[in-house]
Amino acid sequence: MRPCTRAHYETVMTEAEFEIFMDSLRVPGSIHISPKRVIAALGIRAKDLNAASNPQERMVAKNQQGSARLQIALRNLVRILSAARANHENAEQMLYWFMNYPLAQFYYRTPFEMYADARVEELLSLPVSPSASFCST
Repeated sequence: MRPCTRAHYETVMTEAEFEIFMDSLRVPGSIHISPKRVIAALGIRAKDLNAASNPQERMVAKNQQGSARLQIALRNLVRILSAARANHENAEQMLYWFMNYPLAQFYYRTPFEMYADARVEELLSLPVSPSASFCST
């Protein structure tokens, strides 16, 4: 990992690129986030998303969009990714950071682990600045 430079911040993922990414997570013809598409984007198993998003429920998707509780959890995941967009050049880097980057502020837990522990607000409180983040390229 290398510290981000000013030049890096001039090549971050644009709002339009993030909208394309968000659209790729949507259930076609719906306002819901597709659990299956999130699973594919993150490269994880359905039971791992289920355990992280809604540990009380047995199935990730009883229908295409899953339960209301799962949709709330997926919206929280998207909030984290939206905040992370400011530090990454593309969706691949952003997702790599979310799944793998150890955060010193949280005892080297990854953003995915923080999400699984329902610590979304703490994660979103991280400062977004060149001195507080690292590039994954």
